[in-house]
Amino acid sequence: MSHDADVTSVCEECGASVYREHLQSGIARYEKGKLLCSHCVADYEKAHDAATTGEMEEDFEPIILEGHDEPSESAAGMSSTRITAVSAATLGKAGAWDDSKFERPLRPDITGASRCRTFHCKLSEGAIEFFNGQLNDWLENNDKITIKFATSTIGMFEGKHTEPNMIVNIFY
Repeated sequence: MSHDADVTSVCEECGASVYREHLQSGIARYEKGKLLCSHCVADYEKAHDAATTGEMEEDFEPIILEGHDEPSESAAGMSSTRITAVSAATLGKAGAWDDSKFERPLRPDITGASRCRTFHCKLSEGAIEFFNGQLNDWLENNDKITIKFATSTIGMFEGKHTEPNMIVNIFY
């Protein structure tokens, strides 16, 4: 089968669908003669990087956060109270943003930022208009925020389809 065929191809590692645009964008590709989907490409790169550096993931020490207990060696030490569910509301909807869980105070009088918030949207006129509304609503509802610095970039977001998105980081 040609690499540019309009029909869907199949990942030879996991059987996932691979579309022509995935091959054209480079998120799916052939490695050692096998067609790999974006997930298998990531796994391949991770294994390849670990093999070339001589480091395996198990060799890393756990990170201990200030004010948290050292992680338990056994699964029995894990508590369901430390597991947090993720939903659309907790992933950054404009109305769901809650600064009350942060201990560091906002400092509008200094030049350095205390916090960061990331927004993203697809690259279409309607999505960008909605994005502007979200950002402006967030600022309107948080009058203590003084923006110190912002960055923007275009990057690929993976969902049902991998698409380019505008990504804006607001440091405040």
